[in-house]
Amino acid sequence: MPRALTEREKCVQCQRLLDKGKAVVLSQGMRKVSVDEIAKAAGMAKGSFYQHFESKEQYFIRLIKYIHEQIFIQAEQIVQSGSNLRENTRDFLRRLFHMPEMMFFTKNYHYINDLFVSMPDIESQSAKQMEADMFEKLLRLAGIDTLKVKPGVVNNYVHTMYLMMGSDIMMKNDLPETFECIMDSLISYIFGDKG
Repeated sequence: MPRALTEREKCVQCQRLLDKGKAVVLSQGMRKVSVDEIAKAAGMAKGSFYQHFESKEQYFIRLIKYIHEQIFIQAEQIVQSGSNLRENTRDFLRRLFHMPEMMFFTKNYHYINDLFVSMPDIESQSAKQMEADMFEKLLRLAGIDTLKVKPGVVNNYVHTMYLMMGSDIMMKNDLPETFECIMDSLISYIFGDKG
C-alpha cells in the first residue's frame, strides 16, 4: 500500500499539474486536451490528477485563476519598479495581449465563458472577486486612490480589450488602432490626462 502524501507533497503535485499541464492545454486547447495528457505532462498517473481535481472543468477553472495570478505578479513587478509607471503600464498592456496565455483565452473564449456560466454562482463570484482584488492591489501599490480610479472600471477596460481581440464582428484591419485608443483611454483614466 502506497504511503499517504503529506500536505506539502500534495501542494507540490497540484502545482506541477498546473505548471506542466498549462503548456499542454495552451498548445492543444481546452476542448481537445485530455486528463491523461495533463497528468502525463506532469509525470503523474491519471488517478493522481483526480486526487486534486474532481473534473477536467474544475482543473480548467483553477488553471485560469493560476494564469491570472501569474500575470498579476508580472504587473506587480512593473508597479514596484516605480519607474515611469505610465509608459511601463502601456508597454505591459501591449505585451499582455500578445502573450500565449492571452491568445489562448481569446481562442477559447466561448468555452471559457460557458465554463464560468456553468459554475455555481458562489464560485463564479469568487473568481470575479479574485480579479477585482488583484486590480485593487495593483492600483494601491501604484499609489492611486481607488475611490477615484475604481478597480472595477479598470477591470472592465481590460476585459473590453480582451473581448475585442477575440470578436468576430470587429474590423480586423483596424484592431491595432482601436486597441491603442482604448488603451490610451485606460491610461488616462488611471494616471490622468497629463502625458
